[in-house]
Amino acid sequence: MQDLFAAEEAHRDWRARLQAAGGVYLILAETTGDLYVGSASGEGGIWSRWREYAHTGHGGNGLLRDLIRQDKAYPANFRFSVLQILPKTIARDEIIRREAIYKQKLGTRARGLSLN
Repeated sequence: MQDLFAAEEAHRDWRARLQAAGGVYLILAETTGDLYVGSASGEGGIWSRWREYAHTGHGGNGLLRDLIRQDKAYPANFRFSVLQILPKTIARDEIIRREAIYKQKLGTRARGLSLN
C-alpha cells in the first residue's frame, strides 16, 4: 500500500477508480490472520480512506493503533481487498449497514480488529 501512495501519479488508473467509488473493504493482517472490515464513502471514496491507512498505519482504528504501538512494522503486512463497490452518493447509514453485514459474515467482531 505504501508503494501505491508513494507514487500516486504512476497509479492514476487505480486512483481514478478508487476515488470514484465508495464501498466496503477488508484488511488482512497476514502475520496474525486478523481481519478488519471498514467502509468508505464521500468525496475521496476508497482511495482517500486507504491513503489514510498508508500514512498512519491505523486509519484511526484504536485496535490497530494499539498494535502499531507494540510493533511499528505491523502495517507492512496488511493486504487490502474491496468486498463491495458502492456509489459515493449512497447514504452513510446504508454503507454502515452493509459494513455490519460483512463484519457478521466474516466474524471480525469475535475474532478480528473490529470493536463494533
